[in-house]
Amino acid sequence: MASIYERSGKCYAQFYDSDRSPKRKQFSLRTSDRTEARQRLTDFERAYENGSFDPWTDDPFAEETQDEGEGVGEEAPSTVSEAIEAFCEAKDRQGRTESTIRNYRKQWRLFRRRVGGETPLDDLESSDVRSFVYDSDVKATTGANRYRHVGAILRWCNYDSVIDAVEKPKTGDKLPKALRPNELRSICREAVKDYRKKRLNGSCRRREIVWIVPAVRFAYMTGLRGSELARVRWRHVDLEREQLTIYEQKNGDESTIPLIESAREILRRLYDGEDGDTFVFRSPGCDPEERSARRFREHASRKFAEWRDKAGVRSELTLHSTRHGFATRLAENGASAMAIKSALRHSALSTSMKYIHMAGERLQSEVESAFS
Repeated sequence: MASIYERSGKCYAQFYDSDRSPKRKQFSLRTSDRTEARQRLTDFERAYENGSFDPWTDDPFAEETQDEGEGVGEEAPSTVSEAIEAFCEAKDRQGRTESTIRNYRKQWRLFRRRVGGETPLDDLESSDVRSFVYDSDVKATTGANRYRHVGAILRWCNYDSVIDAVEKPKTGDKLPKALRPNELRSICREAVKDYRKKRLNGSCRRREIVWIVPAVRFAYMTGLRGSELARVRWRHVDLEREQLTIYEQKNGDESTIPLIESAREILRRLYDGEDGDTFVFRSPGCDPEERSARRFREHASRKFAEWRDKAGVRSELTLHSTRHGFATRLAENGASAMAIKSALRHSALSTSMKYIHMAGERLQSEVESAFS
């Protein structure tokens, strides 16, 4: 329906409809950062689908200017501290997820410590941003993350010149760290060992630790993110149709994904006649219907890392590597980039293409091994 293209270093949106005249409608996304451009285009696509925005007739930034205080004199943020509050309020109205807004707050808080919260935005210099982004104490990937988040806020506040004068850090196109089936088995075995040991010495209750094992295996078989895994309730599961509904994705949309037989088998084993609002993956002592998805993800991630280290598998693997492993399995079995994009619910095809490249590298390695 819509795509992004670049011209003179800036990102533009292009909508297409063969029944409209002209068939294509383009407009500037007001950013040179492709990730931020993709986020903005996602918002416009969602608005177009629900009928609240028409790129052929509407000014794409008219509502933002009116509702979010850009260029409205006293209502516009004037200091570094005011900028983040106004920005986050605007993003909340746009429907951005809590985790996305929290990431913006985190990076801006670090930037604010460096330049001062009461510093007027008019006094910010490109050198302030450059020293923050290219801090010698942080990795290049961290610098790129700082550039993206701080740059988005500055551009929203109409201080494009401050961020545009800073060169975007080059981090290279790194491939995802995908979990392999043998690594998954090793990690799960360590989890079971940990559980049995603690049960023998009486330091845990029945099923208290081992409940994470089916959660990790399910994540690998579905490609769910950690926060999505945390929110799965029994009413979201439809075994008859062999699908799972996800009500809170990263972009805020709802979606359904297929449940393969091994994933369905995990659910059958776990089901014990619970109410539809009960969480599928939980410890015996937790509230069955209320919890923080962020804390669930953090706890599961810590346990995953603990068992990973005990199993002696690659230290760079994380809970999110289950999602990468799912996508890589699809690619290695011949799935197209479009199929992977649909299964993983990626916003950009370029993200899905990384797994196609990984599958090619895997084939190269296997061919080399066969003739060594």
